[in-house]
Amino acid sequence: MALAQTGTVHSDSPENDDDLICGELQQQKGENLSSSTTEFTALLEAASPPRCLSGESQVERAWAHWNKLGRPKLIVAPMVDNSELPFRMLCRKYGAEAAYTPMLHSRIFTENEKYRNQEFTTCKEDRPLFVQFCANDPDILLEAAKRVEPYCDYVDINLGCPQRIARRGNYGAFLMDNLPLVKSLVEKLALNLNVPVSCKIRVFPKLQDTLNYAKMLEEAGCSLLAVHGRTRDEKDGKKFRADWNAIKAVKDAVKIPVLANGNIRHMDDVWNCLAETGAEGVLSAESLLENPALFAGFRTAEWVAGNEENIRDGNLDQADLVVEYLKLCEKYPVPWRMVRSHVHKLLGDWFKIQPHVRDDLNAQSRLTFEFLNSLVDRLRELGIRIPLYQKDTCLKRTSADGLNT
Repeated sequence: MALAQTGTVHSDSPENDDDLICGELQQQKGENLSSSTTEFTALLEAASPPRCLSGESQVERAWAHWNKLGRPKLIVAPMVDNSELPFRMLCRKYGAEAAYTPMLHSRIFTENEKYRNQEFTTCKEDRPLFVQFCANDPDILLEAAKRVEPYCDYVDINLGCPQRIARRGNYGAFLMDNLPLVKSLVEKLALNLNVPVSCKIRVFPKLQDTLNYAKMLEEAGCSLLAVHGRTRDEKDGKKFRADWNAIKAVKDAVKIPVLANGNIRHMDDVWNCLAETGAEGVLSAESLLENPALFAGFRTAEWVAGNEENIRDGNLDQADLVVEYLKLCEKYPVPWRMVRSHVHKLLGDWFKIQPHVRDDLNAQSRLTFEFLNSLVDRLRELGIRIPLYQKDTCLKRTSADGLNT
């Protein structure tokens, strides 16, 4: 775990080339966040004593912190292997006002220095920042959280991952079956950290169960709640619409800030979600992977149909965004597997037109920046361009609450 551009030596050999870091970490002014066991024990002992706050004081502090951060509304959701530092910085350039790290495994994070160094990097411009952990042991979670709290604005607990790996590991949305454990995770952090605790959840099939869950998290010390409006079994975002009514009900039931997650494909969805749920902000995940400029008012061709009369070419396309992303990866190196994944997501529609270019990418066991930039050049030489679009009415619009797009 290190601040971006801090020199780090990795002695373990990667299992494959995609696990290699995509650039040499240059020794510059920075700070290595890794601590020896002795140093970390001293850090724990020097930490401020646990704080017991009344419910009212906890809510007041939650809002004071949110206000201090500027009440961000447009937020990059946590995505495993996809919301890493270069991608967060690209999204921030195009309107994102806060971001989550990918989900980090708390036990591996505490035990493995290489994992810390590769999977969590940040820089001073990477704020506000939520660092998300999955966990099922309060003490291990606290040890992991202590390592990152100086470098983030929230430590977030993943209570929403619905994937099979979360079932096997007993974390994420599968902790919905063990609410006492969930409560103990939140309480442990709330009483021992100097930064607020946030939680990201999914809804229960029954609304009242969801509301009881949200209230329990608030009472345990959660300072911000992100609600994904789908159940644990509704994994396919294209098949199942997120339930904004359930998110609104949670917003009405708790006193802490609430963020809405689900159905955010372009800025019209952002405005509609904020209006319908009353949430303080929105999270976007899959849509940002295809279009990191979403929060700047750009949309893919898929979401132009029916609005052609006031939509125009935004003079930006996904190939432009790939080039920008690659430059950020050179500045903030990450494992090549993350780079490969983003190139596939960003250029997926382009590869459908020229599948042989995609095949050449897949045939590369070891990627380089030179190869990836030449791949973009090849697509352009083949005459491909799929623009991102903007609404004319969205180019310089200010909403009633002051949000600019």
